[in-house]
Amino acid sequence: MRSVLRAFAVTAGAAALLAAPVPAYADGEYLRITPSTIQAGYQVEIEANCGDNVNPATVSSDAFGVVTITPTPDRNGKYLHRGRATVPGNTAAGAYKVRLTCPSQQTATTTLNVVNNDFKSRGPKTGGGYLASGGTGTTNMMIGAGGVIALAGGLMLFVARRRRESASS
Repeated sequence: MRSVLRAFAVTAGAAALLAAPVPAYADGEYLRITPSTIQAGYQVEIEANCGDNVNPATVSSDAFGVVTITPTPDRNGKYLHRGRATVPGNTAAGAYKVRLTCPSQQTATTTLNVVNNDFKSRGPKTGGGYLASGGTGTTNMMIGAGGVIALAGGLMLFVARRRRESASS
């Protein structure tokens, strides 16, 4: 059992490390997309470094088009390019290349993974709302509850009888 738990822990740790967003570096420039895997229809955060970090830069991808990101200061007063992009809901699932182009024409690339689970077409499997129908649902629920109580009582009598028989033997 311990070896199974240990194997699970190692596998989960490796998966967490691989799923973490990794910035793409190129000559001091970097591009980070967070999260690196996203459901179509949601936003990603973009962070980049373009050497001078004074002028706006562009980020482009077939997943979301072209976005202009502007330099903003972080907590330490260092300027980084930041922005957001929305991946349209009809974007096909797949791995998309994302490219940063700095004002100095330096570039960096990374990959954005898009998944497309069409949750709108199928609802959660919650039983179809049977109890919300009212009327005959209440009667049927009472009959079912009575059956469960009778079954539990019969099981308790059976166990008590078996214990009595084994104690007298």
